[in-house]
Order: sequence, then C-alpha cells, then structure tokens
Amino acid sequence: MNQTTVTLTGAQAAAVGSMMISVGIFCLVYYILLVIASWKIFKKAGESGWKALIPIYNNYILYKIVKMQKWFWISLLAAFAFSVCCSIAGYDPNTNNFDNLSMGGAITVGIAALVCCILGLYVEITYAIRTSRAFGHHAGFAIGLILLPNLFWLIIGFGNSKYNKKYVAKLK
Repeated sequence: MNQTTVTLTGAQAAAVGSMMISVGIFCLVYYILLVIASWKIFKKAGESGWKALIPIYNNYILYKIVKMQKWFWISLLAAFAFSVCCSIAGYDPNTNNFDNLSMGGAITVGIAALVCCILGLYVEITYAIRTSRAFGHHAGFAIGLILLPNLFWLIIGFGNSKYNKKYVAKLK
C-alpha cells in the first residue's frame, strides 16, 4: 500500500488555520443568531424564551406552538423504531452495510425506511404549512421553511411576523 505524506509550509499552515478559525467564527455567529431568532419566535408565540435553549424540548415546544405535539412524539417514536429495526437487521454504521441480512430482513428494513420517509415528509410539510400560517405567511413561505429552514426561521424571528392565535386556535 502506498502512503503519501503531505507537508505544509508555514504560510500554508497559517492560511489553513486562519480559514478554519474564520469558518468556526462564522458558524458560532450563525448559531447564536439562530438561538436568538428561536428565542424571539418563542416569545412571539407566548412561550418562555429560555425553552429555545434546550435541545429536543425546544422542538417539542415548536410543535406545540402549531398544535402538533402528538406528531412530534410519533415522529420521534418512528425514528427510534427505525433505528431498532436497523439494529436487529444487522446494520453496521462503521461499514455502512447490512451484514448477514436475509431477504426477509432486507424487505422489512426497506418497508420500515419507506414508512419512516413518508411519515417524515408528511409531518415536515404539515408542520411547515402550519408554522407559515401561524406567523401570517402563505404557501411560498412554507416551501421556504422546507427548503431553507434556518433562513426562514431567521425571517420569522427577526422580521415583523406576528403569531396568529386565532388561526392556531382553530387547529386540531
């Protein structure tokens, strides 16, 4: 087996290091902006802003804001069930393949994956539509929430979007 060693000059190492620091700073600033936007979204919807800081719980609250709490739990359970199904079938994430998988196991995993994908797509589309309407936007904004969610969360958080309690009150 051939091994190649790459050595960097001082200037190249400095350039790579400064690029990594720049990307890191950009990512940190972007993350902070998303947290602030989430905090503002929670406040607009009448929730405490600190709830935006807690992973998983913040997603539950976002689903609660558009009255989709049970879909949050269903999608969480579906993801867990799919993981268990893959584990039972012999999926090895290190090699990214299924060892010792029978034809029946492959069909089971395939069906489980298809069901999870369809369920996830339904939940994501419904959630985007409800969120868009709950904050006074229309279908085009919902498409934006699906395709570029972080950008559109920033728009809701920092923009003049208002939470529409009457629309949400009509939801089941």
